[in-house]
Amino acid sequence: MPPSSPPLRRSLLFWGIVLVDGALWVAAFTWQPPEVHSAPILAVNVWPGTETFIVARNSGRIPNQTINFVEISWSSSAMRAFANHALDAAVLTLNEALQLRELGQSMKVLAVIDESVGADALVGKPGISRMADLKGRKVAVEMRSAGQYLLGRALHEAGMSWQDVEMVPIIAPESALAFGELGVDAVATAEPWLTHLLKNGGTVLCDSSKFPGEMQRVLVVREDLVRKNAADLADLVNAHFETLPLHTQPAPVLKVLQQRETLTPVEWEAVFSKIRMVPRADQGKFLSGPGAQLKESLTIVHEHLKAYGMMEDAADWEIPLDDRFVVP
Repeated sequence: MPPSSPPLRRSLLFWGIVLVDGALWVAAFTWQPPEVHSAPILAVNVWPGTETFIVARNSGRIPNQTINFVEISWSSSAMRAFANHALDAAVLTLNEALQLRELGQSMKVLAVIDESVGADALVGKPGISRMADLKGRKVAVEMRSAGQYLLGRALHEAGMSWQDVEMVPIIAPESALAFGELGVDAVATAEPWLTHLLKNGGTVLCDSSKFPGEMQRVLVVREDLVRKNAADLADLVNAHFETLPLHTQPAPVLKVLQQRETLTPVEWEAVFSKIRMVPRADQGKFLSGPGAQLKESLTIVHEHLKAYGMMEDAADWEIPLDDRFVVP
């Protein structure tokens, strides 16, 4: 067979280039890169009930390849980081989770960690022993936090309002300095700072035990993460329950936790008399079905947030409850 003529070769080369170029353009617009698996980022606040996650991390039970832990001392910072998509998961009170939801954050509740039954409190300085004593006085509080919610509830129960006090914004670690360096008359705070205020002569004016079901802390996770990282989240939840009860941990482990919370062994035990950890066996009644207790609690907290001007009357405020990681 005679060799192809130069015009024919040029024609074949031209159409070959056209076909390759067309294929590349099609690939550019239709090819999807493989989904990259990245470890979720969990915020762990200074709060005795979340020390289960610290135990899981320190023991190697949850490696960094599974969950990235970020230690944050106060909840409003965790909320801000979550809103900025710098975090994927956090342990928050119900009011904090609802206030994040109001900002358009899509999340689910995967577990109820604990309920505060006195570990959050409004504390008066020496000489302040009644709510009525706070009229016209300065109250230190971390804004948009459990502390502000508790202050609102305490004022309402006493027949008072925000206008009866002067709020001084602080972050939680400043609580212990509130009576001295900040010169306030009361502070809305939580453990472990509550213990230090009481040692310095503070008086509890109102605490979370007065509002059953409202001061619970829950594990919230971005909705899309439940699909992408289900196995990692299941491992995290399992590690939390495996660590309970915390007081059964070996002495060296407890020493690390107590130092992190700046509590003595005696104070540590006393704090857990004011925090009711929620075991796996009880998770179903909080998270499962139309009668889930947490739905009722969220509704109650939402109504109070609206009444105190801490949340708009938004139509879409509900947070989905997902029991797949806690109920067999």
